[in-house]
Amino acid sequence: MFIGLGKSVFFFYKALLFGLATVIVIPRNVYKRYLIYGFMFGAIGDLIVATIFGPLLHIIRYKNMGVFNIFGIVSFWTPIAWMFAFMLFFYFLPVRRIFLYPYIIGFSFFGYMVGIVLKQLGLFEYIGSYIYFAPLTFIVWFSIAAWIYLKDSSISLH
Repeated sequence: MFIGLGKSVFFFYKALLFGLATVIVIPRNVYKRYLIYGFMFGAIGDLIVATIFGPLLHIIRYKNMGVFNIFGIVSFWTPIAWMFAFMLFFYFLPVRRIFLYPYIIGFSFFGYMVGIVLKQLGLFEYIGSYIYFAPLTFIVWFSIAAWIYLKDSSISLH
């Protein structure tokens, strides 16, 4: 099925893995809600971050995207994987402040570690010293997403 695609197939596998996790974990009656938030903050967020940090600032680069290459910026499957990741992020988001901050930091480091794995597979690159500052980007990204989600959902923190 994926013969000749080389390493680029890993982007598909990543999206498939995260997508299966959402289907298994998130109940069907609330799936659409998380899909919308995941699309806004994950898929669209990734395209914005990848565009700013890639071609504009030159501090990240996706590599070996093959036929899934979108304008040399990102693989077609990467925003989809981020959409699913954010769906899981929102679904498990704690409403107690004492757990919320460590959760955001933990999920941010999870995103960073996925980047490190992709780097070691030859699919992604942190350019220069940004490799040391990338976790801050994830913390800001997930913090903004959580703040907007909690405000929009009228969920009160305890």
